[in-house]
Amino acid sequence: MAEHIILPTHSPHATCPSLHHRFPPHDPPNPTLLPTSILRLFRFVFLIRDPSAAIPSLYRCFLPPLSAMTEDHELDPTELGYREMRILFEHLHPPSSSSGGPPPLLIDADDLLSDPDAVIRALCARLGIAYAPAMLAWEGPEELAFAKSLLDKLAGYHEDALHSTGLRPQPPGERRRRAQKSRGEEDAEWEAKFGAEGAKAIREAVDLCREDYEYLRGFRMGRVLE
Repeated sequence: MAEHIILPTHSPHATCPSLHHRFPPHDPPNPTLLPTSILRLFRFVFLIRDPSAAIPSLYRCFLPPLSAMTEDHELDPTELGYREMRILFEHLHPPSSSSGGPPPLLIDADDLLSDPDAVIRALCARLGIAYAPAMLAWEGPEELAFAKSLLDKLAGYHEDALHSTGLRPQPPGERRRRAQKSRGEEDAEWEAKFGAEGAKAIREAVDLCREDYEYLRGFRMGRVLE
């Protein structure tokens, strides 16, 4: 969600003027709307997903029946968030960071779904949180009600998550199979599902995000599990 706190201009001095008087006058600049004093309060954990998987999934939200819930009908490349996530990550990550806070952690969705238990255990260890197997499941009605209350404003975008009951390992080699697909095979698959116009929009968005995704993936925690 970094695109919601970083201006479309990607200015390196973006702190919201209305917040200046609430924080030290010499608060270091940063690329978000939030003062650096606020950013230092958090330990950031980034979750990324291969755009060849993420963007076709997102595109479904602009087509019936989900578009009736999202009330959106067109993929907006400015809202994909990969570039903004990279900008925020580069600001927070040493050695060039001026944020003064702890270094961020980064997880790739493919690593998480390949071995949910190992990745969540590793994340908890890095954060100093006690791990519990219950973190991988959310089957109770109270958890579902809580999730729905948080996602009401994003109706239609998280239906798969809301109808899930936990993190389950994906079939072995899923990322490898996807990576082995040629560009033409991807395009043909998207055209069969979404039509020629949809496939064109998806391809343009995937290409736009690819470089930033690959850069971020180089910092993923999952490397320690390989």
